[in-house]
Amino acid sequence: MTTSVHWQNTNFQLSVADAKQFPDTHLPQVAVAGHSNVGKSSLLNTLFGRKGLVKTSKNPGCTRLLNLFEVDEKILVVDLPGYGYARASKVEKYKWAGLIENYLKSPKVAQLVLVLLDFRHGPKESDLQLIDWLNESGIRWQPVATKSDKLKGNAKRKRKQEMIDALGGMLEPILTSSLKNEGMQALRKVIIEEVLHTND
Repeated sequence: MTTSVHWQNTNFQLSVADAKQFPDTHLPQVAVAGHSNVGKSSLLNTLFGRKGLVKTSKNPGCTRLLNLFEVDEKILVVDLPGYGYARASKVEKYKWAGLIENYLKSPKVAQLVLVLLDFRHGPKESDLQLIDWLNESGIRWQPVATKSDKLKGNAKRKRKQEMIDALGGMLEPILTSSLKNEGMQALRKVIIEEVLHTND
C-alpha cells in the first residue's frame, strides 16, 4: 500500500439512519466522531480536498445520519452524528447515541475512530465518556484537535500538554486547522498507517 498523504478521489456514497442499513463492503473503515460544533464537517472537507462535499452549518447538530465517503476506492470514512448538542431533545440524543453505538458494535465496525476535540477548550465530559467506551470496547482511536490555529505560542503548547494529560498521557492529539489547512497530511498519514497497513 502507498504511504502517499495525497488523496485523489473522494466521493459521497450514501447516508443511513440505522446501522442495519450499512452496506456490505470490503473496504477498511475509519469513523469520525466529535461533539456538536467541533468543526467535523469543515475538517472532512479539508481532509478530502473537496470543498463543499460535506455539508457545513453554523448550527450544531446537523449531522443526524451515518454519512459514508469512499476515498480512492481504498478507505471508507464514516461521518458519525455529533453528540452533546444541548438543544436536542432527549429522544434525539438517545437516537443519535444509539446510532453511533450500534454502528461501532456491529461486525462492520471501524478499524479506527478519530475523536475530534476543540483545541480552544480541550476534551469535554462527553468526549471523555466516548473515549472510555472506546477503550472498554477495544476500539482503536486517535485524538484530533480542531481549530488549533486559535491559540499561539506558549498558550498553544500549554493547551496541547493539557489535552495529553486529560487523555491519560497515552496519545498525542494531531493539531489541525481547517481554515489554514494545517495537520491534514499528518492526519492522512495516520489513517493510512493505522487503517490500510493494518489490513495488508
